[in-house]
Amino acid sequence: MKKHVYTLIFILCILISGGSVQAAYSHIAVTDYQITPSVLMPEEKGIVTVTLSNTKTSVDTIPASVETGTNDEISESTGVFPSPVIDSVFLNGKKDIDVLAGNGQFEGQIGPGQSVQISFVIKAPPANGIYFAELLIRLRNQESIKYPIAVNVNTPISAVRQPALILSQSSSGPIRPGESFPVRISLTNRGVSQAKDITVRVKETGTSIAPLQTNAFHIEKLKQGEESSGEITFNTDKNVNPGIHKIPIEILYTTPDKGEIGTSETLSLDIRGEADVSLMSIETDPSRIMKNTPFDLVIRLDNSGTGDAEAVRAWITLPFLGNKEAFIGRIEPHNDAPAVFILDSGESGEYPYTLHVSYQDDWGEHERTENLTLTVQSPPDNTSSIILGILLLIGGFLGYRMWTRRGDV
Repeated sequence: MKKHVYTLIFILCILISGGSVQAAYSHIAVTDYQITPSVLMPEEKGIVTVTLSNTKTSVDTIPASVETGTNDEISESTGVFPSPVIDSVFLNGKKDIDVLAGNGQFEGQIGPGQSVQISFVIKAPPANGIYFAELLIRLRNQESIKYPIAVNVNTPISAVRQPALILSQSSSGPIRPGESFPVRISLTNRGVSQAKDITVRVKETGTSIAPLQTNAFHIEKLKQGEESSGEITFNTDKNVNPGIHKIPIEILYTTPDKGEIGTSETLSLDIRGEADVSLMSIETDPSRIMKNTPFDLVIRLDNSGTGDAEAVRAWITLPFLGNKEAFIGRIEPHNDAPAVFILDSGESGEYPYTLHVSYQDDWGEHERTENLTLTVQSPPDNTSSIILGILLLIGGFLGYRMWTRRGDV
């Protein structure tokens, strides 16, 4: 009696050990699936994409206690357990969902640490609801794997709980070309799950606007409703064009169910050019101004700033008749324009006067003044010249008379 009991125990041990080998060395699993679109309309077609993975990261060697001849899955020549063989992958719509394509498209092996994606074309049933298809994976000499797949047909139910990171920014205000300025970037999690290992990075911005020291910052985690922020300092080129500049921002983070996710946002930077209008030169026509004569006064104004000078106007305080105010209009950066005054001079002398210049730019209205002097000259005094001329004429006449009378003597 004991002999039969021992024999039965021995046979059970062999069967159990053989079954445990198959269970221990089969690592095929469904690691993800996606339905496109995520919510189907009745009788709409969609695609189900399933990810099959071999979760084993390395090749297992055969234990010494296992006989290689007892299991087809053990390679006697290499001494390792090869990857399980997949005979077929089949999606069963359960009479509700029509599987139009994809069944039986894959068979073979998936290596350790590797994955494969398999797609099925389905057609939704005519009625709204949540339907469950069944994915059947047949493994050679092992138990088959069954995995349910939920299909949403026009039902307002979301099965995925994801974070939603909302970006906002704050800075010190508009920026002048050539300045460095900090921008504080805030992230708020408005979703329904936690985001971890968050990296906020500035993408390529070109040479006109670029991060000064670092182009990224890190946030460890953000729970639902939490907010955190970091600061990035930007540097601008003096020749950057004024206007609203969009700076691309990349946000990378991980979630509990979807792994690493990347999204793109933008910062808006308000670059405002600043005009700088100043006196460049003064000319008069004629170049020497005589008293009580008309003349033109031409004052050239130069814009050496980084923005347009608008509504440029100049006026002077000379006590002469004529137009003493000139409207110039716009002067672009690194350009100049004349202010022309047509005047009648007064008495000779030195005339101190003030030049007023007003203009507008993106930063508001500006005015500057220059203290100048205009010289009005008197005509030259020709009395001495006239007397000298008369004397010369008299002398010449007397000389001529004396010369003509010499012959009469």
